[in-house]
Amino acid sequence: MDTRLQDGAEALLEGCPTAEVSRPAGQWTVAEVGAWLTARSGAGDLAELVREHAISGRALLRLTEGTLRRMGVAPRSRRRELLRELLRLRLQQELEELLSIVGGEHPPRWGHG
Repeated sequence: MDTRLQDGAEALLEGCPTAEVSRPAGQWTVAEVGAWLTARSGAGDLAELVREHAISGRALLRLTEGTLRRMGVAPRSRRRELLRELLRLRLQQELEELLSIVGGEHPPRWGHG
């Protein structure tokens, strides 16, 4: 693999928040999704919503602003903040998959952001 490509991808991953689990977010349980949300500042009530709606990792990655609004997440700025976190999580998942395909290695998991 071109080391410039790998270095660039790893730089993009730097600072991406992830839960402290060893498998992809799409395979997370409801409890793991809740833990990921709880790790974010002020997201404890979101973790409770996740439990109420049984949001697994697969469902988490598919959440939209409309879904969050129907779940009762307010105000809009809070939904936007969560959607940015989810976009970072999706990006990290995609980059890890691509790096494993081209280089056979996974970049290190980053700590809580």
